[in-house]
Amino acid sequence: MNFAYKAIFELIIIILLFNSKVFAVEINIVTEHLAPFQIVTEESINGLSTEIITAALHESQINYSLEAHPWSHSYNRALHVANTCIYSLAYIPERKEKFQWVGHITTSSISLYALSKNAIAIKNIEQAKNYRIAVIKDDVTHHFLMSKGFVENKNLYVMNNYDSLLKLLEIPNRQIDLIVLNDDLLKNRVQNSAETQKYKAVFMLEELTLDFRFACSLNTDKTIVNSLKKAMDKMERQGVNSAIRKKWQRQMVSLIELN
Repeated sequence: MNFAYKAIFELIIIILLFNSKVFAVEINIVTEHLAPFQIVTEESINGLSTEIITAALHESQINYSLEAHPWSHSYNRALHVANTCIYSLAYIPERKEKFQWVGHITTSSISLYALSKNAIAIKNIEQAKNYRIAVIKDDVTHHFLMSKGFVENKNLYVMNNYDSLLKLLEIPNRQIDLIVLNDDLLKNRVQNSAETQKYKAVFMLEELTLDFRFACSLNTDKTIVNSLKKAMDKMERQGVNSAIRKKWQRQMVSLIELN
């Protein structure tokens, strides 16, 4: 073997060893129960977003583990821990520099909800500041309303899970007027149609359309992130993601785009 061929051969070996080392690393994927986007049971984690993310992981051939936690826990792990990725993370400008953004999952709408019996009418975000609003800690709604001038423990209150959020509206001494919900979250959290009618949407947050994405911590290996990006781009071009969205659309009301 002459020198040139030997050098090329050694370079190929180095590249193969590097790639095998990178993809031998197991990344940790974190999420929350957010039906129908992520449906967490004792046996499995399913849902629209989960199907897209697991398909991308399979396409990229990256080893991974998948865990579900309360949102604030998952969010902070993805914010700080190496080789950790998260979904469905709503993109807003305030989060742009905090993560490595992998790809788009789906888009959905979100509204302020009140009890149907309460005579609450809201025309803009400034009017909403006159009411006490409850949100999920570290959720996009929490960060968005803070950026609009809402103040914690004055007109903004944070909770750890959606079950507590719904119950707050019916506890008189807590005096919570509104909660922030996606229409499909309400439908999946409150299975009984009579119970669902107890709540009404009073103002759609058009500025806060949910752009759900897959993202990784800043200290996640960039080779892994790039591989995931390529996988999601390929799936989008080939119509894989669109097919998954359309399948779930049959039981959802708030998806804005399907393509």
